[in-house]
Amino acid sequence: MGSSSKKAIGGSIHRIREFELEKVNLAEEFDILQIVGEGWFGKILLAEHRATGREAVLKALPKPYTALKDFYREFHYSLHLGAHRSIITTHDVAFETAGFYVFTQEYAPLGDLTANVSDNGIGDLHSKRVAKQIASALEHLHSRDLVHRDVKLDNVLVLRSDFSRVKLCDFGETRRAGTLVTRRHEWLPYSPPEVLHTDTDQTYKAETSHDVWQFAVVVFVCLTGCLPWQKAAPDDPRYARYVSWRAASSMPFLPASRRPKLWRLVSARAQRMLRSFLEPRADRRPAGLAELQRYIDDRWVAKGSSDKKEEGVEDDGLCPSMYSFHSSAEEKNKLLASLSECGIETTVDRGAKKDRIHQWVQASAIPEDDEEAESEQDAEAEQSSWEDDEAPPRPGPRKGDQMMQATTSAVAVTPQPQPPAPQPPPRSGGSGASRVSFAEGPSPRQNLVASGSAGPAPATKRSTGVGRPNGNPKDTPLAAGRHPNGLPNGKGRTANANGTATASYGRKVNGANGRLVKNSSTEAHTASGESGSRSGSH
Repeated sequence: MGSSSKKAIGGSIHRIREFELEKVNLAEEFDILQIVGEGWFGKILLAEHRATGREAVLKALPKPYTALKDFYREFHYSLHLGAHRSIITTHDVAFETAGFYVFTQEYAPLGDLTANVSDNGIGDLHSKRVAKQIASALEHLHSRDLVHRDVKLDNVLVLRSDFSRVKLCDFGETRRAGTLVTRRHEWLPYSPPEVLHTDTDQTYKAETSHDVWQFAVVVFVCLTGCLPWQKAAPDDPRYARYVSWRAASSMPFLPASRRPKLWRLVSARAQRMLRSFLEPRADRRPAGLAELQRYIDDRWVAKGSSDKKEEGVEDDGLCPSMYSFHSSAEEKNKLLASLSECGIETTVDRGAKKDRIHQWVQASAIPEDDEEAESEQDAEAEQSSWEDDEAPPRPGPRKGDQMMQATTSAVAVTPQPQPPAPQPPPRSGGSGASRVSFAEGPSPRQNLVASGSAGPAPATKRSTGVGRPNGNPKDTPLAAGRHPNGLPNGKGRTANANGTATASYGRKVNGANGRLVKNSSTEAHTASGESGSRSGSH
C-alpha cells in the first residue's frame, strides 16, 4: 500500500524510553473545554493550554488501573508511529497529575467511525477510502514488527467528513509480533476465533493476522452498517451460519439463498476479499493486507442492497446492536419486564415532561400589572429607610405583625401551602444576635422593617397573605424579588428622584446610626443584632 510518512522519531521503536514525569496541576495549566471520550481506560479531554493558548487532546490514564510501564509503552509507540499520515499525531508532552498519567495528541473534530457510520453503512466510495488508509497504517505497524491488537471503529478517528482523512489511534494494546500476551479486555465482536478460544488470564501469541481479522470486521461494518456477528464462536448463530456458508462456497451448485442475509448486502468480489481476511483458521489467514489492492477497483456494495436490507435483514433481527453481545432485543425486553414488575418506571413521557416545564415557567413569571404597585411600595420603603443620622432606632415589630409578615413571605415563595414554620420570639431592643435565612424567613425588605431601622412595613393590598384576588400566591409583590426556588435574586426596585423605578443590587445597614448604605458589589444584607438589626445570607 505504500507508507506515506512524516519525519520519523529517532531511536529504536522497540526500546521503550522511560523518564521522570513532571507533576502538573491540571486545573492550573489547562482549561478543560470538552470531555471527548470517557471509559474504564480513562478520559480523553479537549483542553487549551493557558500559557500558549493552543488546543490539544489530553489522554488521561487512571493510575489505579494503569501500570507506569504500560503508560510508557503506549506513549512511546504513539509518539513513534504518529509520523505516518494515517496514524494520529502524538506530541512529545507527557506528565502526571495526582490521579492520572497524561500525554497529548492532536484533535479529531468529527469523532470516531462509530459516530459516523449509519445503519446502512457509509457507502462504497467512503468504505474504500477508510480501508485504504487503515490498511496503510497497519502495514506501517507490521513493517516495524508490531501488532495493534485493537482495530475497531472506536479507534479510527475521522478528520474530514468525506472520509478522505481518517487516522488509526489507541496503541495501548500494541505489542511486538510474537510476544506472549494475556487475554483480558478483548472486544468480543472484533476478536478472531483463536483469541476467543484462549481462556481468560491465559496467554496467546500476538500475530499480525489478528489485525487482518479485525480490519475485515471494520470494513464489513462500513459496507453494511452491522457487525457480522457478536462473537466468532460456535454458539453465535450468525458466525455459525458464516462458517457453514464459507465451507460450502466452493460448491457452485449451492443455491445463493444459503448465503447469510447480511452478506447479500456485499458484492461477490467484496465477499471473496472478506472471506479471505476472515479465515477462521489462523494458519491459513493472510498475515498482511497486500491482497486488498486486488479488489480496490471493484464494486463492494451489492446493487439494491438497501432494498435487500429492508426486506431480509431487519425482520430477522440481525442488527440488534453494534456494541455489545449482551444487548439483544430479547434480553432488553426481559430486563424491562422485570423492572416494570418491581414498579420501576423505564420510560420517559416527553410530552408530560415538556408540559411540566411549561407550567413551571408560567408559574414563575411575574405579571406586568404588579410592577406599578411594587414600585410604589419600594419607593415608600426606600424613603422611610433613609432617616436622619441621629434618629434613634425604633423598637421591633409586634409579635402578630412579625408572624403575618413571615406567613406572607412563605406563601410568596412556593405555590403549595405549607404548614407555618415556628417563629422566633420577638426581640426588644438589642438583646443578642440572630441569623435568618432568606429561604425560611421574611424577605430582605421585611428584614429591614423588623430591624427597627426603617419604620413600619409598607401596606400591601391585602393582609391575609393569601395572594391577589385571583388566588395565585405567585402574584404577591414579595414574589417579585425571588427566584422560583425561594431564594432572593438580590435585585430590588427602588425609586429615584424623578419617580422612575431603578434596580439596586444590594443594601446593608450601618449599625451605628441605622442608616441604609447602598452596596453594589454584594447581594448580602448584613446587620448587627446589638444595633437592633438582623443578618441574612443566601
